[in-house]
Amino acid sequence: MSAISRGHVFWISNICILVINYVLWVIHEFLSVLVDTWQMAGNSAQRRHPVIPGWFSMFLPRRFLSVSLLSVLAMAGLVLIERNLFGLRYFSERVPGVEPYNLWHAWVALSLSLAAVQGFTRDAAWLGAPELRLASGRELGLCVAGWMLAVLMALVFVADPLGFSLLAREDGLVEWVSALLIFIASGFFAFAAVGQLRVARSGTGRRAWMAAAFAALLALCFFVVGMEEISWMQRVFGIATPEGLLALNKQQELNLHNISTGFSELLYYTGSFFLLTLAPFVWLYLRKSISLGRLDAFAPSVLVLAASAPMAAFNSDNWSMLPTQMMVMMTVIILLVIADIALRAGHWREFIVLTAGAILIVAIQELFILQASTLVRLWDPTEYKEFFIALGLAIYGFETWSRLRAPAARLSPLGSRSLAG
Repeated sequence: MSAISRGHVFWISNICILVINYVLWVIHEFLSVLVDTWQMAGNSAQRRHPVIPGWFSMFLPRRFLSVSLLSVLAMAGLVLIERNLFGLRYFSERVPGVEPYNLWHAWVALSLSLAAVQGFTRDAAWLGAPELRLASGRELGLCVAGWMLAVLMALVFVADPLGFSLLAREDGLVEWVSALLIFIASGFFAFAAVGQLRVARSGTGRRAWMAAAFAALLALCFFVVGMEEISWMQRVFGIATPEGLLALNKQQELNLHNISTGFSELLYYTGSFFLLTLAPFVWLYLRKSISLGRLDAFAPSVLVLAASAPMAAFNSDNWSMLPTQMMVMMTVIILLVIADIALRAGHWREFIVLTAGAILIVAIQELFILQASTLVRLWDPTEYKEFFIALGLAIYGFETWSRLRAPAARLSPLGSRSLAG
């Protein structure tokens, strides 16, 4: 990067910061008006219809939404900067860099991540302090085993980059285990759908039908994801790729996600982050004040978050994108926030596991950034990322199925006093 371009970046960055701060203030003021209108409308509706829950008229995470909109604007600005100053396509595979611009980019992601998590915790403060339940020995063991596996995978990369790559190849061990875990998740939701359908037909109410429909939808979605992972078993049965796909598919395989690999991966990873990391964190704050009956069973637990969190550490070719950096940093921050909740409650084991997990994410991700040049294929770490996503989905499917089998007991699938409550 030339000295002139660095100077341009410096001044443009400062101007962008000023503009972004102003835009954030405008968004915050707009959402303040919106939330006041929402609350008045909700209060009026609740007076007319007492069955409407009180949280409908009160909870709107305006600070979190403000930061979310700001993040979209920041990403648009970064796309323009990289396209016009550096001639780069923002959503493209590239080797992670540690130049001043890259560090500034990471600082933007860190600032937005901190603001998003802090904004939500402040939005939800009026709901009261969240309660983290004690984890059972099996749950802690599962989390520790997952983190040890992540460390082992990182050590394999350090010791033998070629072996690390071979394990991540098509039809390799990592791909097939990932697909198997996703199919297991699909199976659990299919069983849950059948069970809720039987309950609904016995005349227990509309929510049983809704639970059955939602479980069936998740079962179908995860089945499709699993089949896409193994290219619909193309290589198992020796199926030729249709001619129409050969020109479109990047790897000339019988799947859809490689038609636009970058976009489909970003969509999959973002969706996984929302389901496996952000949703458990949000529900930790909301579950005391919001009840959806048997639909509560679909809220992923802190166990799901902790077990799947290693997915945040395995990025390389996609590291340069703002969404990827924010998902990594928000995962670390969320783990530390929950660890603080555990510490305040005197849950030392949970505190140690969650804090160690946050530290390991930073260490492993730094490894793939600084040693990216030794990767045989730049995207190999994302194959391991998808393994931990699949692990989280399997645990999520199991705990949802377990809850729906005994909705009255409202017990954790792995223990009655646990993180998964």
